[in-house]
Amino acid sequence: MSKEIKLPSGAVAIVGEFKGKHVREAQRIAGGESDKFLFALIAITGRIDDKELNMEDLDEMDGADVLTLMNEFSGNFLSPQKI
Repeated sequence: MSKEIKLPSGAVAIVGEFKGKHVREAQRIAGGESDKFLFALIAITGRIDDKELNMEDLDEMDGADVLTLMNEFSGNFLSPQKI
């Protein structure tokens, strides 16, 4: 199930449903660097104002928006009760 998230900047993010293949792709993109994994997974499954994302987009986004995405993603998609 995808989720719409209103970001502090006013932009609207959609984080889509993901599957194992998306997790594997995020691991590949992160290249073993654990700090890049969540950014990669958000970029693979997310859209901002109906535009596709890449990790560089997240690097240049407002920090509050990025933290909101990370919090929503990890809290709602990766929480232990849902895994």
